[in-house]
Amino acid sequence: ADGSDAGELKSLKDAIKAAGGNAMTIAPKVGKVPLSDGSTIAADAQLFGQPSVTVDACAVLLSAEATAKLVKEGAAVQWVMDAFGHLKAIGHNEGAKPLLDKAGVEPDEGVTDLAGFVEAAKRRYWDREPKVRTLA
Repeated sequence: ADGSDAGELKSLKDAIKAAGGNAMTIAPKVGKVPLSDGSTIAADAQLFGQPSVTVDACAVLLSAEATAKLVKEGAAVQWVMDAFGHLKAIGHNEGAKPLLDKAGVEPDEGVTDLAGFVEAAKRRYWDREPKVRTLA
């Protein structure tokens, strides 16, 4: 989202690429997203049109200002909630924490800071399943 930390984003995308992954930038709107250093990045997809179920893992990099707006957007909260419910790794920076809290994301091995995200993204977190649904 607008104001996200350019350094964090570049570092994470570089780490994903180095690990053989393909990073996708999903933003609240399509087009250019202004970053913290004044540069911009093109969004690959729109938050409201690219549900988290369509990706393997999710990293949420937000400024505190962007988070304050997104915690009021039902689709943004649902996007993170669905990622957690689909047992995906969720990496996040400190600014994004209130959005994760609003989405009911509980700490576990698959919910990491950005430094641990690439390793965490290599699998699903099946031990989370009893926390998010009633099993037969």
